[in-house]
Amino acid sequence: MIIVLDSNEYINYLSKKNLLLDEITRNDKLTIHINETITKEVLNNINEQLKKRFYDFLFTNNIVTYDQKLPFGLLKKHKKLGLKKGDIAIASFCESVEADYLVTENRHFLKSRKFEKFEVLSLKEFLMKLK
Repeated sequence: MIIVLDSNEYINYLSKKNLLLDEITRNDKLTIHINETITKEVLNNINEQLKKRFYDFLFTNNIVTYDQKLPFGLLKKHKKLGLKKGDIAIASFCESVEADYLVTENRHFLKSRKFEKFEVLSLKEFLMKLK
C-alpha cells in the first residue's frame, strides 16, 4: 500500500506533537512517498535542529523520494477541482505515484475528500483503517 504524508504530519511528528507516525513506519505493508513540494514545506516550517531529524527520519524509514516533474495533465486536472496551489501539486503527486491514501490534517483536503485515485484521511482515521 502506498501512502503520501502531507507536510503537517512530518512537522507534528518532528515537533513531538504527535508520535503516531511511528505506527506507520513500523508497518512493512506500507510504502511512504514524498516529493519536493512536501519536503520544501516541511523545511520551511522547522528549525535547523529539526531539519537533521527530518532527513534522518526519511533515510531511516526508507521513504521513497520523488524528484521528477509532475505531469502537466494531472496538475491541470487538480487545478480544475479548485484546490490551492500547493494542494494541486500534492494531489497530482498522489495520483502520479498511484498512492492509495493521502494522510493529512489539512482541512481543505479533508473537506474535499472525493478524489478518483486516492482517499484522503487524517492520521487518526488512517490508523483506525489499518487495524
